[in-house]
Formats: sequence, C-alpha cells, structure tokens
Amino acid sequence: MAIENQMSSSPPVPQALLAWADYWHPISWKCLLIAGAITAIGACVTIAFLILQWRATSIRETQAEWRRSTLEYQLAEAKKETTDDLARVAALNAETTDLTQKNLSLEQAIQPRQLSSAQTHDLIAAWKAYSGRSVTLWSYGADVEGGALAEQIKDCLIGARVVVINNIGRMTSSLPPRAGVQIAGVDKRLVAAIHAGLQKIGGLEAIEIDLPRGDAAKAVPTEILVGTKPLAQQK
Repeated sequence: MAIENQMSSSPPVPQALLAWADYWHPISWKCLLIAGAITAIGACVTIAFLILQWRATSIRETQAEWRRSTLEYQLAEAKKETTDDLARVAALNAETTDLTQKNLSLEQAIQPRQLSSAQTHDLIAAWKAYSGRSVTLWSYGADVEGGALAEQIKDCLIGARVVVINNIGRMTSSLPPRAGVQIAGVDKRLVAAIHAGLQKIGGLEAIEIDLPRGDAAKAVPTEILVGTKPLAQQK
C-alpha cells in the first residue's frame, strides 16, 4: 500500500526543468570542451610568445653586449690617442722651453756688456772717495764690444774725478786671451773698490789679479783691462 502511494506521487523535478536540463547539458559540455581547448591553445600561444620574447631578449642582449664591447674598445683607443697626444704636446713644450732657453742664452751671449744710466750714477758715487787717484785703462784693439764698455768705465772714473790714463784699444792680442774685466795694481784699496763696483753695481764679471813681481810693476797704481766678453756673462 505504501509502495503504491509512493509510485503514485509526483516526481521531485518538474518536467519543464528536466527538459531545460536535458537541453543545456550537452550544450554546456560542448562549450566546456571548447573553452578548455581555447584555454589550452592560449597556454600554448603564451608559451610560444614567452619563448619568442626570450629569444628576442637574448638577441638584443647579445647586440647590446657587442655594442658595449665596441664602445669600450673605442674609448680605450681614444684614451690611448689622448695619452699619445698629451705626450707629444709635452715633448713639444719641452722642446719649446729648450729652444727658448737656447735663444735666451744666445741673446745673452751676443748682447753687448753695457752699463745703464743708473749703474753709471752709482759707480760715480762709489768711486768719488778716490778722487785724484790714477787708473790706467786698457782694452783690445780688435774688440769693439770691450772698447765700448771700457769707454763707459772711463766716463765713470772721470765723473768720480779719478785720473784716467787712456789706453783703450791699444792692447794687442795676448796668449791666453783675457776675458771679463781684470783689475790689478799696488793701490789695493782702489783695486778693491773698482772690483766691488764693477761686479756688484755694474753686474760685470770682474776679477782681481796679481801684478808680476818687480820694481816696474810696483810703480803701477791701478790697471783695468777690459777683456773679451765671457761666454757665460751674468747680468
């Protein structure tokens, strides 16, 4: 009796809903399969693009590494060329400095010895204390430069009222040739004063020398010999 009641009762799912389920079940299953296939294809495409991206990145990195290596090489070459250029410039500067020094030395060698107006004034003032003393002045006849300097020294002595025995240009060549200004004589104070004045005030290369022994030599109070210009004249 209970079984009959159960069989005669209405189904749990309405017929319309069951018909809807029967309609959409195969459709949803097909769509699910299609979506899965699309997902799988998308995954494959994604993997393919990832591989393509990796390959493109690898190629670009290789190119960038090559360019970096090229730039580093070019930079090293440029630094080397710059170093070479600087070395050449330094060599040229050193050569220029050497030539300048040689030109100055040459100019100094050929520049005549002479006294400035200020030096002349100071020498006259320094030698005035020896007014009335006697000085014999010599120079070589062929030495024009030495003769001109001897004339200036003579003017200083005369300005200081020192008696000058003028033998400028009257000395013949001697062996060995005498260079610079040489002062000698028995009047040691005057010799020292003339030596100090010519060297310290006039800036000339002057030395004191001893006279030969003998009575005739002792009769010479003071002598000044203006020799040839020394090779390393200091002004």
